[in-house]
Amino acid sequence: MTSGNSPKAKPLEVYGAVGLSLLTQALVSLLAASVPVFAPVIAADRGWNVAIVALYPTTLFATAFLVSFWVPQLLGYLGGMGLSVGCLALSAIGLMCLLAPHISLIAGAPLAAGIASASMNPASSQVLRARTTSRNAALILSIKQTGVPLGGVLAGILVPLLVARSAWRDAVLILVTANIAMALLLLPSVRWLDRSAGAVWVPVRNPLAPLKRLLATPGMPPILLASFVFIGMQMCLRTFFTAYLVDSQKLELADAGLVFSVSQGAGILGQVGWAAVSDRLLAARWVMAILGLVISAAAALTAMMTVGWPIYAVLGVAAIFGVSAAAFVPVVLGEVARRWPAEDVGALTSGVQLFFMSGALLWPLLFGAILSQFGFSQAFMISGGCSFAVVLMLAFSNRAFRGRHRSGMPWINLEQVDSE
Repeated sequence: MTSGNSPKAKPLEVYGAVGLSLLTQALVSLLAASVPVFAPVIAADRGWNVAIVALYPTTLFATAFLVSFWVPQLLGYLGGMGLSVGCLALSAIGLMCLLAPHISLIAGAPLAAGIASASMNPASSQVLRARTTSRNAALILSIKQTGVPLGGVLAGILVPLLVARSAWRDAVLILVTANIAMALLLLPSVRWLDRSAGAVWVPVRNPLAPLKRLLATPGMPPILLASFVFIGMQMCLRTFFTAYLVDSQKLELADAGLVFSVSQGAGILGQVGWAAVSDRLLAARWVMAILGLVISAAAALTAMMTVGWPIYAVLGVAAIFGVSAAAFVPVVLGEVARRWPAEDVGALTSGVQLFFMSGALLWPLLFGAILSQFGFSQAFMISGGCSFAVVLMLAFSNRAFRGRHRSGMPWINLEQVDSE
């Protein structure tokens, strides 16, 4: 095992790594987000019930959760950039499953998207860790992470445009062909970025080793639990916020869509801004605590909305919700990148993603159960209370995490954990 300090990378290599990681993240997100956009057109053409699209996110996140255990092995064999390019190719193949005539074969789309979603963060973190320092790790990862909402925006623009100009099958083929071609063009970057990092990628034999290592590290368990709750709040914002505005607040769908777009745009700004705070000003634990406070306040304000609120007030709440609930991921990824050596970051990020994916899978179900019993306002208020409980946990967690721990922190040997 090497030192936790990254070798000094040339500026061109840093810019190239960030740019290519952002590109692959955006394209994988575009392909994953395209499926729900295609769903109404495909259902109408084939006479299927469009409600089947509700199974898409559940299948995607369940697949991502299971695959996260095995991502370290994939990283060991393919390397960070190699796995990123593989995710892009697999996502394109998964989208092509929409062309299958039988409804069961379309399950290939969420399965492929789930594998790619589980792999992209560890893969890109592996690539970028070798080009970051403790002063910019979270910020660089936040720039890459903006590819997720960017891909969603592109899907919302490109898919309707392509369908309007041609048949939906042609639109699918255009997206698949373009992204397969892009994956082929990116193949030379695998040799450039993976081999130039100077790391030896060793497969992790025990799929539980990264998770055990994270949980054994002082200060990480509270951050991981906070990630589980915050990713749930982010999914509830994406899944239920627009429906709440239309159903309970009686907004027109166009106005509700505008409000949702503002929340997503605020999320992009929040990712970059809070990542910079984590790099330069505050330890990750305190940044997460502040984010939890803001999320709790946004959830409470959402619950207190009444019909007739001025649109600027609703937009303000959406911005507060978006700038906090969508902003924590780079903070957590940056903390992992700071605390471990470059060759281990991908494997450890896959362990973090177990909390991300389980939260994304379970929290909408819990929110929906509360919603069915008590209504939207109470569901948002109870969820906000859970976020506030996380704030208290972070504020009073053990003293072992009071420093920034940027360097010199003892870490548990992954090979030792792997052999247990």
